[in-house]
Amino acid sequence: MGHVRSSILVYMHSSNLDHRIQFGHNDQKVMNTSYFAQNLESLTLKIQTAGCKPILVTSLARRVFASEHVTTDILGPYANETINVAAKLKLPLLPLLNDSLTYVTKLGKTQSMLFNWDSNTTNKDTTHLNALGWKYFGRIVADEIHARVPRLSHYIVPDLALSTAIANGAILPQDL
Repeated sequence: MGHVRSSILVYMHSSNLDHRIQFGHNDQKVMNTSYFAQNLESLTLKIQTAGCKPILVTSLARRVFASEHVTTDILGPYANETINVAAKLKLPLLPLLNDSLTYVTKLGKTQSMLFNWDSNTTNKDTTHLNALGWKYFGRIVADEIHARVPRLSHYIVPDLALSTAIANGAILPQDL
């Protein structure tokens, strides 16, 4: 999660911002879940002290599959720590891991690979997203904000067709 620079905290305080805090996939490489939770709580409290309104977000699912419609979730323990910190600090939580796992499980491995950053080359990067992935998973986050953070819901522009496609585990025909 890195270090919070004091200049950023000053800006947050003067701007009274909402701030989403999300597990970084690289955190998994360098810290266990207990240390992650301590870091997340510390960072969140610093941001809150600076006058910002934190919103915790569980991680985006990696698009890793055991078979066509069976995902392999290795981020659940980190998501659980995020959920615990949000509950402890009484903060809004966006359950992106659950919602993105639900979507890609319905969608299946073959179509989920269309979201990979390197989908036009090696198609092995199941962590990072390309523009199509930004569109679909960005919509999931927008819908989560609309449903779970009422003070921000008026900033979210609905996209019923896209939200419905996601709920049904589909990709819109024009995006295929």
